[in-house]
Amino acid sequence: MIEPEQKSYFETFGFIHLPRQFSGEEMEMLSSEADRLWQEDRGGRPFAGRTHNIQEFVEKSPVLTRFVVDDRIWGTVEDHLGSRFLWNGSEGNQTAHQEHRWHTDRPGEPHATTYSLHLYLDPVRADTGCLRVIPGSHRPPHVQCPLLYQCAGSGQHPDDLWARWNSHAVPCPGVGPGRRCFFNQKIYHGVYGGRPGRRFIKLRFVKRPRTSEQIASLMRYNNRNGIYRADDAFLNSDHPRIRAMVDPLLDLEKHTRGWI
Repeated sequence: MIEPEQKSYFETFGFIHLPRQFSGEEMEMLSSEADRLWQEDRGGRPFAGRTHNIQEFVEKSPVLTRFVVDDRIWGTVEDHLGSRFLWNGSEGNQTAHQEHRWHTDRPGEPHATTYSLHLYLDPVRADTGCLRVIPGSHRPPHVQCPLLYQCAGSGQHPDDLWARWNSHAVPCPGVGPGRRCFFNQKIYHGVYGGRPGRRFIKLRFVKRPRTSEQIASLMRYNNRNGIYRADDAFLNSDHPRIRAMVDPLLDLEKHTRGWI
């Protein structure tokens, strides 16, 4: 369970850095299974130094799915978003780039709110590719950081002001595998100093939309004529926590088909 102060921090600043809770044995199991999926997707070939991204990643493995419904992940999401959050897919990433420049994942979406939980499989520090965020930059009117206004007014790209951004950014480092960062995907974030082969799993969640504006926003975000549809592995699951995340998606898809 999180403390009220932690929830307030998350809502105010748009992110929270979470300590490692999984044991060494659990992390070894998770890491080995993730490596198996990446290697299988490459046809058995070793990592060649090019970024390797797999969508619907944890859905491909019962081993990884067990971590999603584990209290240490499920409980974290429930504590921050409430009990009626929805599943929005997952990714498995082996990165090759040294930097992922400042960006927001959900520009121009004022209603639907999506969230991402990064689970790191390798040690990352402030100088070796950990996630960096601009605290509070998720809030309406979304661009709260003065540096963003300066960039817009001067015509400069935010990357040109990296040194100044760095003084405002908060790193989310992990001293070892298993550290987690949970954040609002509207927040401005980036990665600098990354090492080739850095591995992490991304789990995506969304607050259940209540209004027609929120539903339409979620549909636009998914860039298709309908609500996000979960992978068959989750749609066919009989686990109560999986069902709680995907059944409302099916209801939304049924009742909003043809809106856009």
